[in-house]
Amino acid sequence: MIRIFLLLTALFGASAIAAEKPVKLFLLGGQSNMDGCGRWNELPENLKQNPANVRIWDNKTLEWKKIGEDSTAIARKLQFGPELVFSHRLSATFPDHEIRLVKTSAGGTSLADGWLPEKNKMYPRFITNYQNALAALEKSGHAVEIAGMLWMQGESDSDTIIRAEAYEKNLVILLADVRGKTGKPHLPVVMGRISSSLLKKTPWVFDHCPIVQKAQEAVAAKDADTYLVQTDDLTTLKDNTHFDTAGQTTLGERMAAEMLKALAATKPGS
Repeated sequence: MIRIFLLLTALFGASAIAAEKPVKLFLLGGQSNMDGCGRWNELPENLKQNPANVRIWDNKTLEWKKIGEDSTAIARKLQFGPELVFSHRLSATFPDHEIRLVKTSAGGTSLADGWLPEKNKMYPRFITNYQNALAALEKSGHAVEIAGMLWMQGESDSDTIIRAEAYEKNLVILLADVRGKTGKPHLPVVMGRISSSLLKKTPWVFDHCPIVQKAQEAVAAKDADTYLVQTDDLTTLKDNTHFDTAGQTTLGERMAAEMLKALAATKPGS
């Protein structure tokens, strides 16, 4: 076996070995705190180094890139969301896997008017992006497991009582449809609970934040495959809305911890 490994490495390089690794694919969705306002230049050097087994799908160029080198990150001047620290943690835990991320997010999008299946523009974009990424992986011969989903959204649904009171029902619809389309009825979902900082002075109106928070808590309590991450203590920019660099790194760490807990509890093939 060692001779075969050395021969493959000599003939084709490390890429041939990496191509044999199974893939854990993670889907990321949400609004501006999934987009992320963490700043690359404020990161420690170790987090600026993309792990060798981590890539993120470039939704524009339709290819795999290092985190920070994809079109979205470049357009946002290297701002990042929870994916950065999340990927580092998953990479270290699964060194014998390729960790692949597909992120679809847009600031200001609500679940009620942006993410409901078969109704709004964000959800078809989310599905198309992950299907393109999955097709590329399968074409290259990788064995792929759609391993989990991260969801950081809800701020925009707290601006009106109608959206806020519909959030629990809408979230159940969304998660059921994602699990149906991926063929993973027990797909682990790690969700960031929107922050109570939204009730401080902000440029926007988030009066119904507590209703959305309770809706998120209710979905997580009723759904054994949905895990909730608390965010009230995360630091934000001056707008009391968007997590800053420290806030995003902590969010990524917490999401990774919950996802690893979920993966440990998930039965193979479920």
